Amino acid sequence: MRGLEERLRLALEGTETGYWEWFVDTDVIEWSDNMGPLYGLPRGYQPSGVEEFVGRILEPEDREQMGRHVQAALEHGTPYEMDIRVLLPDKGLRWLHARARAVRTDGRTERITGLLSDVTDRRQREEAYAFLDAASQVLAASLDPRRTLEEVARLAVPALADWCAVQLAAEDGSGRYEQVAVAHVDPDKVRWARELQDRYPPDPDAPTGAPAVIRTGRSELYPVIDRALLEAAALDEEEIQLVRDLQMHSVMVVPLAARDRTLGAITFVWAESGRQYSTRELELAEEVGRRAGLALDHARLFAREHETAATLQRALLPERLPKVPGHELAVRYVPGDARDHAGGDWYDAFPLPDGRFGIVIGDVGGRGVSAAATMGQIRNALRAYAVKGEGAAQVIDDLHALVAVSAGEITFVTVIYVVLDPHTGAGELASAGHLPALIAGRGYVDAPRCPPLGLSGAAPCTLGHFTLAPGETLWLFTDGLVESRKRPLDDGLAKLATVAAEATGSVAEIADRLLVELPAARDDDIALLGLRRHRQ
Repeated sequence: MRGLEERLRLALEGTETGYWEWFVDTDVIEWSDNMGPLYGLPRGYQPSGVEEFVGRILEPEDREQMGRHVQAALEHGTPYEMDIRVLLPDKGLRWLHARARAVRTDGRTERITGLLSDVTDRRQREEAYAFLDAASQVLAASLDPRRTLEEVARLAVPALADWCAVQLAAEDGSGRYEQVAVAHVDPDKVRWARELQDRYPPDPDAPTGAPAVIRTGRSELYPVIDRALLEAAALDEEEIQLVRDLQMHSVMVVPLAARDRTLGAITFVWAESGRQYSTRELELAEEVGRRAGLALDHARLFAREHETAATLQRALLPERLPKVPGHELAVRYVPGDARDHAGGDWYDAFPLPDGRFGIVIGDVGGRGVSAAATMGQIRNALRAYAVKGEGAAQVIDDLHALVAVSAGEITFVTVIYVVLDPHTGAGELASAGHLPALIAGRGYVDAPRCPPLGLSGAAPCTLGHFTLAPGETLWLFTDGLVESRKRPLDDGLAKLATVAAEATGSVAEIADRLLVELPAARDDDIALLGLRRHRQ
């Protein structure tokens, strides 16, 4: 028997597993000798009773769950199994896996026996993977640099820190930086931290902390914050007291890095929880910093490309439109949301040699600078063909011919071209795969549509005709106004017809209303043109 007990003891010791038994009537708990060290207590330590046994669990929710399990074991003999968290004075948080069963006689529980094993490594790996997965999803969900960093700080609390702050280096290389995000579970403390930031602005030449990490690109780990460390950081008495007020216990600072550049730093702090960082947490934090740095760099590149494309797009749109005699003209252009580059939507209006006016709206497939540049090519070519005196259908045919010899440089374009006599309201139109024109209160103009530009083998385009009566308004638009993944295209077209028919006011006022009420999302650019014939 003694040999069997010794082998059992060695097995428990070797697997860092402790054995315990609680005698219900006497409230006596007997632990194996190695149970104490699992809790950060001396070897051979014995708890005073079940209250102390449960009370040494760190988190309130773990204690509550354990209490429910013990009660069920007492009343019904139900076995249980769960992970609990304890705090070791010198090693920080430890995860223990508890397994227990009740020993019952005559329908009542006499004692509960169980095993307790250290599963810290497993839980830390699981939490690290879960945290990195959540962080990756957050970083991929936004192309707004500041929002991205705010989400990183929010996600770190309380999984990886009691406090988390993100500092961003100035892009001009001046060495300055600003704190762009701070998170804590208590909103009042966040406000307090921001006030402290204003009262004590960061010193970019500080020898430690975020300034040093931003300068050097090297992480810093401070497992325990003591007075000697604070004095070595050249802090004065008032600043040392602030650190104490914040209850800083353990700190790590990691760089936000991308493409061999340090863009900023993330500071993680264990404070009220009393937990302590180690190289394991530092490795996780550095991976978060690397992913956040790449996301930040990508967001900045996107913002610059988006701004360039939008600037080019606006520059290629006509700066000033002509006054059409007897008519009121209004145009609008709205870029897509932050997840889409500016596209190739455009509008145009110009006088023709015979006294009529050309009116255009179009949409180039694709995004970014190339789409905007293609839009400029098509717009200028259309004007050139139009002023030669050709009809609307011939202009579209000429554009088809141009695209056919462009050797794939122009891929897909839809456009609708209207020629209007301002004196009679008579109009002819030709459409290359574009959405139909709308006459408010009457409906969509019934006209044949030719294939979009870029589709080979197109037959000669045919004309549609309409007459704009006094008081009527013609609307031309791109698909961003009516099309969305959230609803069918026909529903968007029907809603446009309804709102345009019911709306009152100037053409410009109605255009603004359409841009508010119609788009189901800002997934795409929108170009909109309204032309109203004055009442006689």
